Amino acid sequence: MSLGIALGWQGVEWVWAARGLGSPLFAQATELREILRRKRLIVGVKDNLRPLGYRDSSGQLVGFEIDLARRLAQELLGPGGSVELKPLRNGDRLPALLRGEVDLVIAQVTVTGDRRRLVQFSQPYHTSGLQVITNQPHLSQVSALQRLGILRGSDAVPLLQAKFPRLTLVPYDSYQAARRGLEQGEVEAFGADTVVLAGWLQGAGGYRALGPVLSVEPLAIALPKGLQHEPLRQAIATLVNRWQAEGWLLQEQLRWGL
Repeated sequence: MSLGIALGWQGVEWVWAARGLGSPLFAQATELREILRRKRLIVGVKDNLRPLGYRDSSGQLVGFEIDLARRLAQELLGPGGSVELKPLRNGDRLPALLRGEVDLVIAQVTVTGDRRRLVQFSQPYHTSGLQVITNQPHLSQVSALQRLGILRGSDAVPLLQAKFPRLTLVPYDSYQAARRGLEQGEVEAFGADTVVLAGWLQGAGGYRALGPVLSVEPLAIALPKGLQHEPLRQAIATLVNRWQAEGWLLQEQLRWGL
């Protein structure tokens, strides 16, 4: 489906303006114009985070967010368009966007007030939250824990400190290191986003959720701020709304065990 069909009349007007074919209303929409000119959408993604974005046995990028990026490029650019998937570490996601190295980011970015000061977001495509998992069968609640592993710099630290002030938080530099720490008994449990832990719960290791989800955090597509990027934001909003209405987003979430 072409961008004009996907977005309706107003979307067609944006495309015309971006291509210099119509009203100068969006003459400053350099971002969308450049994407349409090159016929390639550059998206920052994860390549080590099952089931959002990871490499399969053949080395191909797959996952829920990978599917979103591919479909977004297909419907935004139409026939002949392509997507360039650029794997990013957590700390590089927003800097890469602000430097213009990617057009947008679909890489487990939760919407927070601090991030809104730097970038703008689409409407959420999934709802995540803070969850605690363990591999120890005798544990029944988070309040019984003494040592909980978390990712270093996690946004969950203030919440955990407020809810469980006696709990010792043990930071890890990566999910792999946290998993090793849990398996080796350095910590009794690990806390992270539900979308991250979905891959752990689906795999081997005897992991199970400990208690309910402790917070609600929307995941959304991150885009650059600025009036010149408004056509791209509106285009993405229209597509995400349609995916939700058609049930495609729900199908994808179920497919990937989210």
